[in-house]
Amino acid sequence: MNSTNTSTGVAGIVLAAGGSRRFGQAKQLLEWGGRPLVTHIADTAWMAGLDPVIVVVGAAADRVIPLLENRPVQVARNYRWDQGMSSSLQAGIAALPPGIEAALFIPIDQPLISVPLLQGFVRQWRTTRAGIIVPKAPEGQRGTPVLFASEFFPELTALTGDVGGRALFGQHAQRVTYLPISDASILADVDTPETYTALLESTQAAGPAIDWDSLRGLICDMDGVLWRGDSPLPGLEAFFAVLEALQISYMLVTNNSSRTPDQYVEKLRKMGVETTTKHVLNSAMAAARHIAETKPDATVFAIGGPGVRQAVEAEGLAYRDDIGIKHADFVLVGWDQQLTWTKLAAATRLILDGATFVSTNPDRTFPLEATLAPGNGAQTAALTAATGVTPIVAGKPAALLYQQAMARMGTPPESTLVIGDRLDTDILGGIRLGNPTALVLTGVSTADELHGSPIRPTIVFNDLPSLTEAWYRSAIKKEDPHNG
Repeated sequence: MNSTNTSTGVAGIVLAAGGSRRFGQAKQLLEWGGRPLVTHIADTAWMAGLDPVIVVVGAAADRVIPLLENRPVQVARNYRWDQGMSSSLQAGIAALPPGIEAALFIPIDQPLISVPLLQGFVRQWRTTRAGIIVPKAPEGQRGTPVLFASEFFPELTALTGDVGGRALFGQHAQRVTYLPISDASILADVDTPETYTALLESTQAAGPAIDWDSLRGLICDMDGVLWRGDSPLPGLEAFFAVLEALQISYMLVTNNSSRTPDQYVEKLRKMGVETTTKHVLNSAMAAARHIAETKPDATVFAIGGPGVRQAVEAEGLAYRDDIGIKHADFVLVGWDQQLTWTKLAAATRLILDGATFVSTNPDRTFPLEATLAPGNGAQTAALTAATGVTPIVAGKPAALLYQQAMARMGTPPESTLVIGDRLDTDILGGIRLGNPTALVLTGVSTADELHGSPIRPTIVFNDLPSLTEAWYRSAIKKEDPHNG
């Protein structure tokens, strides 16, 4: 997975050590959404941006630990799990790195816990800096997960026996804040085989993965979705025709910073699609906007193609690409097909001298017609290795590109579909903002990769025509419910 500045600053501690005595079998291994419950909860915590995600294992650890291999989580083994909940709290806190300001403690047996719910805790904490945050339903029911600020870690680790964090609520009532939730059912836990079966049945009866009729906006990646290299992918013209017919606002958003919006418009025109630059947003534009908001008169040493230069100059910033430059406020790195060692050397020198390091995007590879090539993530990785500095990332999966796209369209995340071909950028970025997401298998991510990935798109299509057909059929059915 890419390592980018997309985390929340709050750790996640997944409590998965219990013996499930009352249940009769290991809850950690129950199937949920085609995965064991332990990976479902761990993946949800990671997709929400919690960092790090620590999974505390105990009972059935020898079966649970292999399930977490190759996932972006840490495992903390609680050898004293039979001494109660307190021992798992202690194991999780002991595994936290220094400097963590808060942690969200997440039980393994609440399968309806979602990315938006966990992100709600983080937003509440950032706004209030409350010491303890507890979810609360309209009817007054309280439950878990629970967020604790680091000031309470010593008290949590001092607990003994089968005592959880709720023991602190009464002692610190003035430091407790409640997170309102609209439906208490999302806090339901798997207490018995009967409740597990009931929860499974309720999710299976929930209806289509995407409510097509609620969509008002679209954020669509280009490389690997609309074309590969200079070859249009099947169904391109029909896709845009359906968008027009359904009056869907759209933004063509790409991490590729090497081209200008005009070049993308011209490329689509040659492929039979007419659009305008107001529908195009690339990562260089998002990066330049960030720099301009930070320092309007900044001098920017840039690596990248024409798209980077145009974006920097459009914001009124001083663009420099000469390797002999003595000072720069920012080093901006975008994908560069003419990248040289001397450019990297100049960027390294400026970053070490104090320039702020900004990367347009973290894509490690770039899709060509028949293969993959090194992407901007590979370039920025070289500079990070040389300087020890991690860049500010403007592109997906960071939030900036999608936030700017939705602001232009005036659509909220819940009614804006994200379409992409990369799980770790396109889809993860949408998930973390609360967008419905659709993966198409015509670009970088494959069906095999999807099977083992912690990133779970809302829906998956083999190609653009199958997505277009599903969307159009939904619209036709709405107009005529008898038209199947």
